[in-house]
Amino acid sequence: MKRATGFTLLEVLVALAVLAIAMGAIINAATQSIASTAYLRDQTFAGWVALNKVNELLLDPEPWPEEGSQQGNAELANRAWRWEARFAKTDDPDLRRLEVTVRSAENASALSVLTAFKAKPPELPTGDQSNPDPAAGNPTPEDQSPRSSPPKGRPSTTPR
Repeated sequence: MKRATGFTLLEVLVALAVLAIAMGAIINAATQSIASTAYLRDQTFAGWVALNKVNELLLDPEPWPEEGSQQGNAELANRAWRWEARFAKTDDPDLRRLEVTVRSAENASALSVLTAFKAKPPELPTGDQSNPDPAAGNPTPEDQSPRSSPPKGRPSTTPR
């Protein structure tokens, strides 16, 4: 009697089981990669929101922030981001610490935390000064002599 060639049912089932396990691992790795990419994208956007907020607060015309916190929403990349800014005293009395935390939602974990410092602006002198720029009112001898015209009696020459 001739023996049939090919795989037995048991061999085919074992091969399918090995393939299913391998495909599950590949799908799991791809899913983790996609999740990591989305998380890194969110962290990048949250970092930009934090930088924007820090710059806005540091450039605020309000001269000196008091201790406390502010909260708000910012929109970036067609998404709403929740930020919280906290000002705190430092060991230096002329310096405030600013910490901005950005989240994707109200109670979500922090995606970005950025710390900056704001110096106390110098105090402007108060008093009756008719000329606010002291350097503008005191011309130097160089400023009084004309530079554009040559001395009288001599022709103007240009080096070539």
